[in-house]
Amino acid sequence: MKRLDLLYPEAPGNKYFKLKYNLLKAKELGATTIVTLGGPFSNHLHATAATCKQEGFKCVGLVHGTRPPKLSPTLKDCEDWGMELVFIERSLYAERETEGFKHWVSGKFERSFLIPEGGNNFHGMNGCMEILNDHDKTFKTIAVSVGTGTTLAGVLSSSLETSKILAFPALKDMELSKRTERLLYWSFMDEGLAKGLMERVQWVWDYTFGGFAKTTPELEAFMHEKNQCGLPLDRVYTSKMIFGLEDMAKKGLIAEDERVLAIHTGGLQGNRQL
Repeated sequence: MKRLDLLYPEAPGNKYFKLKYNLLKAKELGATTIVTLGGPFSNHLHATAATCKQEGFKCVGLVHGTRPPKLSPTLKDCEDWGMELVFIERSLYAERETEGFKHWVSGKFERSFLIPEGGNNFHGMNGCMEILNDHDKTFKTIAVSVGTGTTLAGVLSSSLETSKILAFPALKDMELSKRTERLLYWSFMDEGLAKGLMERVQWVWDYTFGGFAKTTPELEAFMHEKNQCGLPLDRVYTSKMIFGLEDMAKKGLIAEDERVLAIHTGGLQGNRQL
């Protein structure tokens, strides 16, 4: 297992890699404020707030819905670290990928740089291409959890052509494959290359446990067992992936001699509230 959760305390897991080139681009453009989006329990907001405090950026977190009487532990941390929380209508949040939304952000927040939800852009993918080192690339099979598809796209782009990528979605969103392929196309501007890369992805849909951020007593017991063994997992992503890998091995879907590299993408702070 590649334990990204043990790296970069301010932005553990894959968050450091997603933010790295976004923040470098913001500095290059002379931005002083980082604007990004997420829900009340967002690991991305949490990592962005901590990193912006360290790097000297002002930051704004656009959160869908209305401000609750009591903030989640995630949002409380964000506010304590200096992030301005702006709660916006769900209808506006739904427009977050449109040009109109980008114009709204640039007009409302001066000298700002917008990072998409989950760091899902070329800069985020470019950072995720640095997750695998030369040793990691010797594995014939690499497993990764999937939320926005940014990490998957980065790992896929930097892995060897002979590698198979097992993608474990956190929710049953059949558009994930199309969105990941679109991100690859936008990054390389080569439709054939994007399609070729996606052919190496094996989607594993059987371990979403009811959907995004959903859990079951079985999954909770599995997490507790792994935690007792010194392997903390988060409920949204890594626990489902590791459960799935072990179950697939028991069923013979993964060969006994098959070496699989599982990427731990962090997200442990979210266990405080789910």
